[in-house]
Amino acid sequence: MKKEISLKNFPGFPGVYLMKNKTGKIIYIGKALNLKKRISSYFTKDSLPNSRIERMVGKIETIDFIITENEIDALLLEANLIKLHKPEYNIKFKDDKKYPFIKITLNDKFPRVFSTRNIKKNGSLLLGPFTDAKAVKKTIKTGRRLFPVRCCGKRLPQKACLDYHIGLCSAPCISIVSDKEYRKIVDNLIKFLEGKQDSLQKELERLMIYYSKKLEFEKAKDVKDRLFALKKIQNRHKFVLLKKIDIDVIGLSSENGNFCVVVDEVRDGKLIYQHHYFLNGISDENKAMETFITVYYRNKKLIPKEIIVDLIPDNYLILEKWLTLKAKNRVIIIKKVKKGKLALLRIAHKNAELFLKAHLQKKNETKISKEVLELKNILKLKSIPQKIEAFDISNIMGAHAVGSSVLFVNGKPKKSGYLHYKIRSVKGINDVAMIKEVISRRLKRIIKLKQENPDLFLVDGGEGQLNAALKIIKEMGFDIPVIGLAKRFEQIHLPGKKIVALPADSKAIKLLKRIRDESHRFAIQYYRKLHKKELSYSLLDGLIGIGNEKKKLLISNFGSVERLKKSTKKEIEQVKGFGKKTARKVWEYLKNNPH
Repeated sequence: MKKEISLKNFPGFPGVYLMKNKTGKIIYIGKALNLKKRISSYFTKDSLPNSRIERMVGKIETIDFIITENEIDALLLEANLIKLHKPEYNIKFKDDKKYPFIKITLNDKFPRVFSTRNIKKNGSLLLGPFTDAKAVKKTIKTGRRLFPVRCCGKRLPQKACLDYHIGLCSAPCISIVSDKEYRKIVDNLIKFLEGKQDSLQKELERLMIYYSKKLEFEKAKDVKDRLFALKKIQNRHKFVLLKKIDIDVIGLSSENGNFCVVVDEVRDGKLIYQHHYFLNGISDENKAMETFITVYYRNKKLIPKEIIVDLIPDNYLILEKWLTLKAKNRVIIIKKVKKGKLALLRIAHKNAELFLKAHLQKKNETKISKEVLELKNILKLKSIPQKIEAFDISNIMGAHAVGSSVLFVNGKPKKSGYLHYKIRSVKGINDVAMIKEVISRRLKRIIKLKQENPDLFLVDGGEGQLNAALKIIKEMGFDIPVIGLAKRFEQIHLPGKKIVALPADSKAIKLLKRIRDESHRFAIQYYRKLHKKELSYSLLDGLIGIGNEKKKLLISNFGSVERLKKSTKKEIEQVKGFGKKTARKVWEYLKNNPH
């Protein structure tokens, strides 16, 4: 660690620490029960959980701290400071700035309702964030059918618009409703959006009776229609709990440092919303759950009395105290639940798994080249052929036969996956049998080294080579798709004697040709190397009294017989194991045998 930050001045008390870069900008804010111990952990060898934190530590120039009386005060202070400074390295929900909210402009004389991604409150009520923009718009539209609140611009228009005529606005612009009546509609819309539908139903029933007694039958009918529509919506909600209680249910799933958290909001015993969020750059699930609860409820106005989780964070008691202070009533975090609540928890966890799987797949697909995706579609493969291995054979009249396999990952060569093979079991000219041997040896290597299977095998050749490859793959119990690429007409050979001819400008065929040509180049290179080496040794065969080991030393030192022939007796004497007598014998032999 290159940093030389003195740790002796940090106290062992609870508090908040502020990490700053060389310009003095705060890049991270954290809390700790023991400031000295926590800050020291960042600078202990091999203690950094991931590269993101390592990058952050590399930018730290100074660390300030603020002592608090206890950890709950530290948590409150941390939350306020993060809101104020928005540090770069504090965990946020993935793309949290892009999540839509429902905004109700309570500071306007006639408040508006609309979806927004601007989280500045400005005296407004923000509900969310939500993870589905379409669902937000649908929810607003449903709410406005029940409680017609305007969604037009800040300034009231001069005349009623289409929304009024289709029952989505109560038209305060033309004074059809009073300020007081309009505010009541807004209040009821808020109750609807917050899931307080039972209390809302009672409110509407009371209002309907009130207008009836006043003989305002038109208004009473309007309220009755809203009440009917509300009951219809309520019937669509699945009753998940017998008790009419408010709870949040949090499910967590993780894979390779990526985390997905699902929150199910249950209000009056009904599941009304589900949100999901992605987090990364966190060391483990315990830290992920703690971080999520802290971030999620930091700006939440409504916090239920029960938060059910499938993993209890280590500092849950501190979190409970913090949430209790925010909610102004007792809040508990629990895991051990039964029946309906347990079913909800399992559903939340399962949803988190599914969302994470889809997210990671989409994430991987964005990194995959278009040519690889095109190849998947053309070949109708089950999975994307990110890892393609190609095989080629090189020999002249069956002599010095060699094989090669090259590896391409996401359409690019990966040299560490290149392999050479000397053909052992096949004599004469038989490319089909040679392909079978090479693929057999490659599969044995996969088993021995416990490697992951490639997504696709490509063999240089047509039906014969393809069938040989398919046979050995099946015999050895592998399930790896394989295709052949014949040089003639550049046609793709598929199992079952199927042939696919692609246009010359196809990205997929260009990729396959590039991989096939690279495997051929690599095989030829190895063939030439071995052939040249063998030729070199054959020229020294006539050297009587010089063993094979010494001949190898000569070739190893001079690189080739041609360079050896140009050397002096003195240079040959410098080779380990060669004295004057042996060096002279070699030199005279080469001089008398120039070819």
